[in-house]
Amino acid sequence: MIPLRDYQEELLNGVYNSMSKGNKNIMVQSPAGSGKSVTMSEVARRATDKGNRVLFIVHRRELVSQIKGTFIANDVDMELCHIGMVQTVANRIKNGKEPTPAIILVDEAHHSLAKTYTNIFESFPKAYVYGFTATPWRMSNKGFTEVFEELILGKSVQWLIDNKRLAPFKYYSKNLMNDNKLKHQSTGDFSNDSITLALEPRIYGDVIENYRKFANNKKTIIYTHNVESSKTVAEKFNEKGYKALQVDGKTHKQQRELAMEMFREGKVNILVNAELYGEGVDVPDCECVILLRPTESLTLFIQQTMRAMRYQPNKQAVIIDHVGNYARHGLPNTEHDWYEHFKGSDKKSKSNNTIPIKECPECFGVVESAYTICPYCGCEFPKEEPQELSIDETAELEEVTEEMITLNFKTPEECNNMKELSELGKSLGYKPGWAYIQGKRLGLIKK
Repeated sequence: MIPLRDYQEELLNGVYNSMSKGNKNIMVQSPAGSGKSVTMSEVARRATDKGNRVLFIVHRRELVSQIKGTFIANDVDMELCHIGMVQTVANRIKNGKEPTPAIILVDEAHHSLAKTYTNIFESFPKAYVYGFTATPWRMSNKGFTEVFEELILGKSVQWLIDNKRLAPFKYYSKNLMNDNKLKHQSTGDFSNDSITLALEPRIYGDVIENYRKFANNKKTIIYTHNVESSKTVAEKFNEKGYKALQVDGKTHKQQRELAMEMFREGKVNILVNAELYGEGVDVPDCECVILLRPTESLTLFIQQTMRAMRYQPNKQAVIIDHVGNYARHGLPNTEHDWYEHFKGSDKKSKSNNTIPIKECPECFGVVESAYTICPYCGCEFPKEEPQELSIDETAELEEVTEEMITLNFKTPEECNNMKELSELGKSLGYKPGWAYIQGKRLGLIKK
């Protein structure tokens, strides 16, 4: 049996409290790396101990054996528990081969509004549905209330770092916040047009030079924006004497598994990939991630950056962001209003002219732009011309902190006093009179 940590027990208590209020479909948010598989295995263990049948849905074939291992280690009665990929489960239901579950568990539940998932839920109307995700967020901003009645919130990323459940991190990038392309509106905030200009798809800095500078010889996963660039990057690392392997969505399954095995065993230090190693891949001793692809997806950003933050004693994760993704999404420990995202709104997510990722119209899966067929449901995407990124190898990368981002994203309306207004004015390059005018407008100066 695997003992639950205090915060995992807290999540389960939240689920049971929600059930006591009459809720049947419940979404649970807990950060990447917080042990959602273990928490879900405990739900399954308690259910199967009482003779209840459990169905666990995952969206990638590779995750089935990983999850099975956790469930078996936690003494789940596997005679009463079926773990299957969403497509496989859908086919079994169609053929009358899926026994009726009392509980349906959903991994990476931000996919769960997809038709394939909702069809499964509708096939078993009496079952409880518990969906687990690090990011209850959809590109369309439509929320999840069509399927789930309540959201149970887990601990924050910062709490997990402070309590030695996730590794602390250092984050390096180009300081786009003070980029001279950013023009200010009269309110002191950046104008949308200038943000778009500053965040045009571009790779900042020399990839190998910055790896050597900030993370030399650390076990590293590199995310690139297409297959061609992943091959080029791997080649460059190997030329410089590093052991790097390249994999992508079209790499044969056995080759991909071998690459991951060699990475886990330390036979190669660097895995360069396109379209892979986002959700669900567990490599606790990965110490560094390098971002070479801009993304508008908060889910993708969090999954990728936190791949290096699995806890190990004395480990400090290093995130090297060559594309300024932090300017779109903050840092891995930036707080998000998950309740707001869960409820949804009519507004569409802001587009920052980044390399497009796709949201599949059939299953809502968020995938890399290089895919021609959705890996989740098989839907064919219309043909697109691949976008190339311009490269500025001379750009200097520096450490990015939460304070930098907070200050630069702040508007006068968010300042609580004249001191904060004055600091904001200085950071934006305004004369002292600007803070006085804003203070008067906001009523911070007494008449």
